[in-house]
Amino acid sequence: QFPWECPKSAGVTVCQLSLPGATPGAVGDALLLTRLERERDPVSVRIPTERGQAPLSRVLREFEQIQREQREANGVTERREWWERRSRLDQRMKSLIQSLESEVLGCWRGLLLPREPGKDPLDERELSRLLRELRECGWESP
Repeated sequence: QFPWECPKSAGVTVCQLSLPGATPGAVGDALLLTRLERERDPVSVRIPTERGQAPLSRVLREFEQIQREQREANGVTERREWWERRSRLDQRMKSLIQSLESEVLGCWRGLLLPREPGKDPLDERELSRLLRELRECGWESP
């Protein structure tokens, strides 16, 4: 079909983060993480965040505020003030990303990591330990 040859993309992993809401356009306090790998079943996990230290709705509000302040900073003509604002926004963004990783994704952030090439699937002992740790994070069924 294509004029060029596409190599088989073994080892490519696609992760998608979605914001499921109860109604269209509404953002709730849950995150849907889906992991897609070649020749494997998709893995989807709904990550509730409303009871955590950083509910997703709060993280998203902070992200919108950072974006708003960035647009305002872009209009600043005085160089020193622009750099000071930019530096503060960078620090807030760093903190926000760390919060998203540790408090929103929590133990589920491991699903974003690539699989080691050539590594065999988990053996029974590793799988048992993983399932126990996932249940501690709120996962209810295999």
